[in-house]
Amino acid sequence: MSITTLDTPASELGEGIFLDEKSMILYWVDINNSKLFQYDLNIDELITTYQLAMNPSCILSVVEGLLTYIDSEGIKQLCTATGKLSLVIRHLAHDARGFRANDGVKLPNGNLVFGTMSFHPEQTVGKIYTLNSHDNDMKVHQLGIHIPNTFIPSEDCVYLSDSLLQRTYILNLKDLNCLTCDNLILWKDFSDYHFTPDGGCISERGYLHIALWDGAAIGVFDKDGNVMHEIVLPVLKPTNCTLLDNRWLYVTSAREGMTESQLHKYPLSGRTLLVDLGVDYVY
Repeated sequence: MSITTLDTPASELGEGIFLDEKSMILYWVDINNSKLFQYDLNIDELITTYQLAMNPSCILSVVEGLLTYIDSEGIKQLCTATGKLSLVIRHLAHDARGFRANDGVKLPNGNLVFGTMSFHPEQTVGKIYTLNSHDNDMKVHQLGIHIPNTFIPSEDCVYLSDSLLQRTYILNLKDLNCLTCDNLILWKDFSDYHFTPDGGCISERGYLHIALWDGAAIGVFDKDGNVMHEIVLPVLKPTNCTLLDNRWLYVTSAREGMTESQLHKYPLSGRTLLVDLGVDYVY
């Protein structure tokens, strides 16, 4: 295994990583500084940095140069050729001054699932949103999740974390119109650990890869929650990851809230990493 850094500026809070495999363009955001990065893997070069607003947090899709993401206002679309922005739909029952979007995912059937969080999550829970792609119907759900994270799809569910409570659940999505706490099944409790689950992805072989904020690693789990492997990283706060060809793992990270001694120990924090897991990677 080898680890290199992409030639880009460090992010305060790197997140929302998305790989367009057709064009081999990698995208991610710096939530705190409202920036979106476009990196061409074919030439190994950062080609565009978009200065946005409203704390973009999660990239949902890129289709023919039209990038869909979520921010503190709602679902937005960015034309990567012109830089033109458009608002697709506003968040329902949402106060953009006290809450921002966090993680989310576009499901294989085109439906969207994403979450919002309070700027003071220890005091106020966030919300889970769903958008039905067939009729563009948005619903908001109160599931008691403070910091919605992870959003790894698998069949009729997503793996959904509450990063504040350090717990990951399986959320049943069979009925998008009515999600309740009964749809949540505890998958893994991380509350006895010093780290918390953040964003993640699933490999071709069905293993979950979850960024461990404050854990300096990507945890690899089977679908029963058993720890299968740990990918140790030179950043304290990995935030999200995406896996290409079950070998190349791209990882975003953060510098937010780190002390001087932590930054001295993990000077690459905030950078986006490329981890070569090797041709024999079994997970």
